[in-house]
Amino acid sequence: MIRSLGSGAAFAAVIAIGAVLATQSVARPAGPTDPPNVTGHHETDPALWSRDRDTVNRSTLRSRNGSAARSLAATTDVPFNSPPEAVETWNREQLPKFPATGVERSAYPAAATPTDGTIVRDAYVEIFTVQPSTRVRLTPDRQPRYVAKQGEVFATLDYRIPVPPDSDGRDEEITWSLTNHSINETTLFVDGDREAKASSSHTPRLSYDLRDDRGATNTLRVQTNISATVTRTRRWCANRTVVNRTEDGDVTTTCVSWQSNTTDYNETLSVSDSVDVRPHSLLAGGAYARYPDGDLGLMIAKTGPWLGYRLPAGRVNGVWRFYSARDRGWDTMITTTTEGTNVSHSPVHPLQVSAYPIKTGPTVAPAETVSLLDVTGRQQRPPTLPSTVNLDVLEQPYTASYQLATRFDTPNASMADVTISGLVRGTRWDLDPQYFTEVTIHRSNLTLTVLNTTERAVTVRATLRDAATGTPIRTTDTEGYVQVAGKRVETDRTGTVTTTIARPAGAITARFEPWDWWLRPKSYVGDSDSTSVQGTALTVVRYLYRAAVPVGLFLLAVFLIDRITGMPVWPPWRGL
Repeated sequence: MIRSLGSGAAFAAVIAIGAVLATQSVARPAGPTDPPNVTGHHETDPALWSRDRDTVNRSTLRSRNGSAARSLAATTDVPFNSPPEAVETWNREQLPKFPATGVERSAYPAAATPTDGTIVRDAYVEIFTVQPSTRVRLTPDRQPRYVAKQGEVFATLDYRIPVPPDSDGRDEEITWSLTNHSINETTLFVDGDREAKASSSHTPRLSYDLRDDRGATNTLRVQTNISATVTRTRRWCANRTVVNRTEDGDVTTTCVSWQSNTTDYNETLSVSDSVDVRPHSLLAGGAYARYPDGDLGLMIAKTGPWLGYRLPAGRVNGVWRFYSARDRGWDTMITTTTEGTNVSHSPVHPLQVSAYPIKTGPTVAPAETVSLLDVTGRQQRPPTLPSTVNLDVLEQPYTASYQLATRFDTPNASMADVTISGLVRGTRWDLDPQYFTEVTIHRSNLTLTVLNTTERAVTVRATLRDAATGTPIRTTDTEGYVQVAGKRVETDRTGTVTTTIARPAGAITARFEPWDWWLRPKSYVGDSDSTSVQGTALTVVRYLYRAAVPVGLFLLAVFLIDRITGMPVWPPWRGL
């Protein structure tokens, strides 16, 4: 006879099972143990373990592997310029090392929340990692997990099935046995839709593909169904006969007829775990231009965080840098059996990449060929990093580098050579010109003319024109301006401006500071001009005095040489 735990009658019949198994339940202690030391990670790169204790002897480590960089990483935490690929390699190799427990034990990390059924106990599934992915620490409260649109979910699962003990009475014997147990199916759901399924493995790997129409945030949920059947065999005496009767009235009987029946009890327990992620889209727009000298100007903007872009001539990175650290929820492994619970250091440690705003801000390389013109983005409160991560932490609000404008000294490069990089490893996008506006940059010509002078003031006129066409350049209602002797002025529709300034002692200098080239369809490079002011008699005397001093010193030196050495060099104009 087979009974399913899904029916009310069968459930009532197996209350005894639950009662017996409940006596075998144990408390589940939680909480991580002390963080592991980098020496426990064998030959892996110490830079991957930012959350660990940095107490390794630097000289010992250097003598072992000969790398000063690895030695430094073992004693402090080092940021990465891009998400390290070694993290994914480590996680991929760690997953199969999850301990095999058998049906009598269940092993789970402290982060997991196991579930008890009537037959199946300490069942769980826990997401080991999603990769490639990066936890982006934007602010203390906003720290979304960005993932590639195509990736994998690694998970671990386990359970145990404690079989009730047998009972042996005079007229009844009850024996229990585990008939079968299995992981029916492990399924990955994306926003409730079935995405992939895995075989009956305790360490499943499931692939996903986040399509663009799913929205800004997706929920990845791993669900597994665990089935088990226990068999109860009851044997009882149906007929007894007297084999001896004493004078005192004691009777000895024996069973001459036994009967038995067998009942199967089935249970299917479903457990799940989920994580919210954001697919990392690199669709961006902006503007590009070619400077008169052949340099390439690029302004690339995106509505969210991203890393930067590169050309063969160089690269620019925004405010983001990276570190790798273990998931503390896996520091402790808890193993339960019918006898009790054992808490130990976990044999597996998944790594997670995090991005954070660095103090130094956006950078370019090499500085000889790449210039950073502008960084624009939202002002945000700096995030707080875990106390065990030894990296420079911002204390003031920072500008998220959503827009980066640069100038590349690369006359031979084109838009087709630009590659945009994301915060998740492997996310790249070849720039598409259809999302960018082409801007023309012309040379400008600034001319400064003195119109009138007095003892105290001078009136000048600045004329600003296109160097090639002679078209007047108007700065009014733009972000550009002309600066005359430190005074900011604006040119009108004729490209001129007249202003009066305090009379300087020397020349007057003016400079055209153009608007940022990506703000308008036509832009210019700056230009400057200088002019002198006609001086008074006192000014002329001053200039003559300044010229006479070095000439007089020279003539004195020639005269002394002539008198001391007897060389016929005086006067210096002799023979002319």
